[in-house]
Amino acid sequence: MACAAPERDYARRVSFRSSLDAIEIRGLRVGCVVGVRPDERLGEQPLDLDLRLLLDLRRAGRSGRIGDTCDYDQVAEQVHALLKFRRYRLLEAAAEEIAAMLLGVHRTVLQVEVRLEKPRALLGRAQGASVKIRRRTEDLALREERTDFGRAQVLLETQDAGLYLLHIDPGASIPPHRHEVMRELEWRVAGDLERCGRPMTGLSPMEWPRGHVHGYRNLGTAPATLFCCDVPPFDPADEIRVDGAGEGMS
Repeated sequence: MACAAPERDYARRVSFRSSLDAIEIRGLRVGCVVGVRPDERLGEQPLDLDLRLLLDLRRAGRSGRIGDTCDYDQVAEQVHALLKFRRYRLLEAAAEEIAAMLLGVHRTVLQVEVRLEKPRALLGRAQGASVKIRRRTEDLALREERTDFGRAQVLLETQDAGLYLLHIDPGASIPPHRHEVMRELEWRVAGDLERCGRPMTGLSPMEWPRGHVHGYRNLGTAPATLFCCDVPPFDPADEIRVDGAGEGMS
């Protein structure tokens, strides 16, 4: 994020500490479509998650400000929203997207460990099956593009989906538009944003089905940021402007 570079710079200054601090979330359960067998594609099954976020917590410990740490309540809500939106074939893909999203959205976090367990896997033969990955900020293959509204950062793109941060300049807008191919999940990361003419508060996650008109405007004096997941990955040809949508937006 344009407004978060100082936090990332601060985090880099402590990246060589022999032992970083950690925030852990254990046993987060989320229903998600995941699996390669036909029966697994029909509906959700439970996933159990353990998350470990490595960062420097000295500033938060001294200031007592939640803005100086990583809000684990927001982390849980973000992971929940992403897993409910997506339809994965492999646990590995889900873990990779969670890690990329967390490292991109939470700029003070230097490293994440994600463990995903499928309790219903290997029924009758084992208690479950799991994957565990560890990713650092250096593992993000960040790519940045200039846009009419500001900047777009690519956190991760695969053949199935794309994860992005959309940085909207003060007073700028993402005009009303719809998609005929892509499904979209978006939530507010930072800034004074209006969505479809209504102020956004908190995370405000929203899934946009194909054909639904939506748009955003930055009402503030600083850049504002959205997280966006597109399925399939973003295609500019599928960004269909809708003139005069106004109050008719979803």
